[in-house]
Amino acid sequence: MADTDSKDLTTEEIQDIEATADVPVAAVEQASPDDAPGVVLNRAILESQLEVNAGIHRLLGILVIGGVLYTSYFARELLLPILLAGFFSLLLSPLMKRLCNSWLPRWVAALLLIAISMATLAGIGNALYAPAAEWVGRAPQVVRSVTPKLKSLMRPINEANKVGESISAIASDGGKNGQQVVVQAPDRPSLLSTTPRVLASALAVVLLTYFFLLYGDSLLRRTLMMRSTWQQKRVTVDIVRAIQNDLSRYFLTVCTTSIALGCATTILLWALGVDTPLLWGALAALLNLTPYVGPMAMAGMLALVGLSQFPSIGVAFLPAAGYLGLHLLESQLATPLALGSTINLNPLAIILWLLIWGWMWGILGLLLAVPMLVCTKVVCSRVEGLHHWAIMLEK
Repeated sequence: MADTDSKDLTTEEIQDIEATADVPVAAVEQASPDDAPGVVLNRAILESQLEVNAGIHRLLGILVIGGVLYTSYFARELLLPILLAGFFSLLLSPLMKRLCNSWLPRWVAALLLIAISMATLAGIGNALYAPAAEWVGRAPQVVRSVTPKLKSLMRPINEANKVGESISAIASDGGKNGQQVVVQAPDRPSLLSTTPRVLASALAVVLLTYFFLLYGDSLLRRTLMMRSTWQQKRVTVDIVRAIQNDLSRYFLTVCTTSIALGCATTILLWALGVDTPLLWGALAALLNLTPYVGPMAMAGMLALVGLSQFPSIGVAFLPAAGYLGLHLLESQLATPLALGSTINLNPLAIILWLLIWGWMWGILGLLLAVPMLVCTKVVCSRVEGLHHWAIMLEK
């Protein structure tokens, strides 16, 4: 009997098993020769079920990601104030803990931090309003003064396009008797219609930040009470603490380096004789919060400012070149040394993330993209089954 049970399966028997159980022949052939036909069949069925379950999980993951992006796009007016308030509360949480440890009531500490933050932002806005309004008023004049210089730079390209212009002219002469189509631009929302919505969103951010600072810890404790096992509670606490520490360190580092870059840009532009260097330094610090996109936009604006102010083209590009040199030192030396290896993100992932959230949420999406990517990396690195995504997001 032992010899009969250990006998190898014939080709006909394997085909019969595959036809009745719908399992691949390779799954059966990998079994040990000592296994009985029933054990081989069960093992093959189990492997096929695991493959089907893995495919279902991948499909569900794609559907969940698509649903999240769809909801984020159409619910941006609701989600943006919540996310901004959450990130502001994370930025202020270290100061909140220090104030509470000094026997200050929690609601007083939260109110004090909100008041100081709003006063600081109001002071910066008041200092920059006059030069910003001046540049906005000078914008048409700047465009007129820059246009001849840009034409001189684009002259070789324009000469190469003469053939295309002649062909288009011939085509337009042949279609003079055609019907003209007038495209009417869509009506843009007026300032009076958008101001109440902006003020309501700003007020919502302030109130939500205050209540996040006031009830953040109690909300975490209630969330832990909803977790059933000790392991789930430990993972939840680990994720929340890691997000708080990483985001606080990221915000503190990026804000410090951005302020330093803004001060250095202000001194550089003052030395070069550029008008309102304080305005451009503050703008450089603000745009530095958005990787890659912000510095490119800032360099383009400084190039236009230089072309509008300096007669020589070589001197006109000095402000943009100097700013790019300062940004290179900040991004490649100062920020990596300050952050270390704790927040090590792939540049390709950052660019793709900026494209996605910038397309869906505009400027605010660009500002929130990297903090959301940091949170995503933290969650993936600590949730079982998502570690491979965390590895893909690393540099």
